[in-house]
Amino acid sequence: MASIILYIDPASTSALLYIIIALVATVAFSLRGYFYRLKNLILGRGFVAGEELSGTDIVFYSEGRQYWSVFLPIIRALEKKGVPCAYLTSDKEDPGLNYKSDFYKSKYIGNLTMTSVYLNKLKTKFVGMTTPQLDVMMIQRSKKVQHYGHIVHAPIDVFTYRKFAFDYFDSVFCSGPHQIEGIQKLEEKRGAQKKMLLETGLTYYDVMLNDLNSLPKSEKKNPIVLVAPTWKEYSIINRFGVAFFTSLLNNTTFDVILRPHPQSFVSFPKLMDELRKYAENNPRLTIDTNPTGVDSMEKSDIMISDLSGVIWDYAFLFSKPVLLLKTEFETIEGFEGSELNYQMWEMRERDRLGRIFDENDIERIGSIVNELLDDPPLMQLEELRDESLFNFGNAGEVAANQILQIVNGLDD
Repeated sequence: MASIILYIDPASTSALLYIIIALVATVAFSLRGYFYRLKNLILGRGFVAGEELSGTDIVFYSEGRQYWSVFLPIIRALEKKGVPCAYLTSDKEDPGLNYKSDFYKSKYIGNLTMTSVYLNKLKTKFVGMTTPQLDVMMIQRSKKVQHYGHIVHAPIDVFTYRKFAFDYFDSVFCSGPHQIEGIQKLEEKRGAQKKMLLETGLTYYDVMLNDLNSLPKSEKKNPIVLVAPTWKEYSIINRFGVAFFTSLLNNTTFDVILRPHPQSFVSFPKLMDELRKYAENNPRLTIDTNPTGVDSMEKSDIMISDLSGVIWDYAFLFSKPVLLLKTEFETIEGFEGSELNYQMWEMRERDRLGRIFDENDIERIGSIVNELLDDPPLMQLEELRDESLFNFGNAGEVAANQILQIVNGLDD
């Protein structure tokens, strides 16, 4: 009896696996969406959200206090125009609840479960939020909301967002051209409905720039190096530990501030304890654990980091150079980057922030710092900022005008 042998070439196998993974992800997200819709129906039977917001066409939703600086510049710009808006939050300690204005209302709407119920039954023309994955995770579109906008709150590319982060929004308020490029490529690949991709900028930079002007100028004798790593396994402190700071401080005159990611204290307590004990015996090294790193960024003259997102804030807001550990970005299934076949913006542009070093440079890291301090790429940093950001320092006003244009174009 003749046997039949089926052969599938590697390329076809790869394509088949991709299709299967995509189908599984789509089904999983759909089932999750149906679950939350059912829960909303059960928990919210007879419930009408937003009756106290009657007459307010613009509503913002925030997951918590950490996003208040994203919304504040837009709210202030609308206030100056005499346009009312409302702010909903899932955080009892959100400073937005204490903001006062004749053109502003705020409300704590409960934990994430109650948030999903409330927002699913909200009635207004425009809802703006920093939360991605609308209609994929807990937050579902309300049939009584005409337009949903996602307000980007980081200068990064779309690669590291989870899949379908923007697919079901009507508009995305983008920080720079690289985000527009990424979203358009995803729309084309998926055949998704095209969204309004707006040239907005980063609204929280408006707040930070204002805060910087009020900071007292530090009096220092020596240059200061700020080490600000991410918390993951490939970070500077995880790869090199105390030895990195021993080399950095050897035969140098600058002082060092270590500002670890808060997650480092949770995920790597033993390492953080070693670094704390080392700092106690080295007066030139201090560890900054303040809620905001603005003070350390203002005091310092140069930053050393890896793949932490803070490098862009440092370069764009302070125009100071960054020394970066050479690291590779690995695309992970379940994230938007797994469907994009070009180099991520952060990886493409990071060497323009200053200089890249690797493990072979650790023994002379102090000398490299001095070289970069002597010849910082200031013009290059300004050029990169202007190329990568829309409306630097004025994004709140721009966002408010864009929202008003959207709202005025909607049916009553």
